[in-house]
Amino acid sequence: MNFSPKPILLLGLIACCLGIFLVGFQSHGKDAVMTVEKKRVLIIRGNSTHGKDSHNNDEVGQLLKDKLEASRYADSFEVKTTMNYPKDLSLVEEADLIIISSDGGGRHALGDKENLTKHTKHLDGVLKKNKTGLIVIHWATDAPSRGMGRLHPENSQMMMDWVGAVYYWVKKGKDPVSSWTWKFPELDLKVDKSHPISNGLPNSFRMKDEYYFNFFTAKDGRNPGSDRVTFLHTASAPSHRSDTDNKENWRDQPVYWSFERGNGGRSVAMTSAHFYHTWANPHFFQSFANSIFWTLEMEVPEEGVEMKTPTLVDLLSYVDTEVNKPERKVK
Repeated sequence: MNFSPKPILLLGLIACCLGIFLVGFQSHGKDAVMTVEKKRVLIIRGNSTHGKDSHNNDEVGQLLKDKLEASRYADSFEVKTTMNYPKDLSLVEEADLIIISSDGGGRHALGDKENLTKHTKHLDGVLKKNKTGLIVIHWATDAPSRGMGRLHPENSQMMMDWVGAVYYWVKKGKDPVSSWTWKFPELDLKVDKSHPISNGLPNSFRMKDEYYFNFFTAKDGRNPGSDRVTFLHTASAPSHRSDTDNKENWRDQPVYWSFERGNGGRSVAMTSAHFYHTWANPHFFQSFANSIFWTLEMEVPEEGVEMKTPTLVDLLSYVDTEVNKPERKVK
């Protein structure tokens, strides 16, 4: 029986080419995985200033870095953290997301005693040039100034451009455009379930904290917001302190919101998170984890970003901290 060598040679050639293709595909696929560009997250920390149970800015910055690096998404992030504004400005310029955990006013991590707009103008330029994500926590929503209660108009305007609002100081606390601080109510927070940051959250939850109010005033007021603002957590609250006992004058106000900047960059801000133990609240932390993804324009899973909520043990693992347990009148 005579066999023609042509079919055999042809099959061999096909097998050889297929082998080369598969090896190349596997190599290319491996290289693709190895060369996936990580999202660069910069956490700017201020000093911890309020004792051991609140405004734990230093510990919170380290906690967030550790939680990101311990999560299932660790390979997707490159996380760096600095105490106050970094001297290496490339950290800010190359970041995909900047998180600020800081006091405000004269203690703001963006402040510079010699030149109050030195760091804010640099960050403003970066945010206008790039679509860098931004998350601002609690008192950091108060723009850098010479001190508590001393408004710095230029920095305040930049903060409004970044997150859609700012803690606004006036001399008279009853002024309807003034922001104010409520210590320490336990409030029902309504959740906007239509936004991806609310994925995995209930329709509402209760949380005791120190909250700032009157960031967004009435339509003819100081800072009405816009269609670029979404109120993610809202609570019924007075516009100013004198109405605390007059619930008829209360209105729904945001304590956690998202903002889409003019160039398409995404920001999130919150007036909650005064207490250190707020970070152990699963609904708050889920919101924050989702906020990281949303500001980075990453898809937020329907059930929420899978990142383990800090435990009280986690919080206490950082030096010189303790969970707040005061028995104080809600007023």
